[in-house]
Amino acid sequence: MLIADFLFDRGTLKKFSKASIIAGILMLVVGALGVFAPTIMSLVVETFIGWLFITSAIIQGYITYKVYRKSFSAWLKPMLSLLVGVMSLMYPLAGIAGLALLLVSYLLIDAYASFGFAMEYKPNQGWWMLIVNAIISIILAALIMLGWPISSIFWVGLYAAISLLVDGITLIAMGVGAKKLVENK
Repeated sequence: MLIADFLFDRGTLKKFSKASIIAGILMLVVGALGVFAPTIMSLVVETFIGWLFITSAIIQGYITYKVYRKSFSAWLKPMLSLLVGVMSLMYPLAGIAGLALLLVSYLLIDAYASFGFAMEYKPNQGWWMLIVNAIISIILAALIMLGWPISSIFWVGLYAAISLLVDGITLIAMGVGAKKLVENK
């Protein structure tokens, strides 16, 4: 008996299966477009993040106005969020270069964590895959840094596109698995 048998009824699994497959296909399509046009994908990601900051600033500003209206320090966060959002939209290439640095930081931390976990996991089967993951993360970080900031517009978009592809494949696989569970119940 699987965990899904205990957690989800047939109707929930059926809804999840359909929604997961549809979302997976959409993510695959967007990811594939991004692989073929990483520059456009970088601009889309950076624009999305800029608007996310602006939306956050509006919400934070509303709450600050309602609750902490007279507190100067309470206004710093919404103002900073607004500034970052507006600057991201006004200077998208600088925003993308900043995102690339965040991506490099993430990849280096991921490499460090993978090496560390590999050493702890070493006697077990498959420990070497953690080493492979760490090496790939270091190579990707180095590739991004070698051409930074010029290559940022390529790497940020490509990374986002590949992430969408992998997530899309994962969602489709989960949806197909849920569909099989429904058929077997």
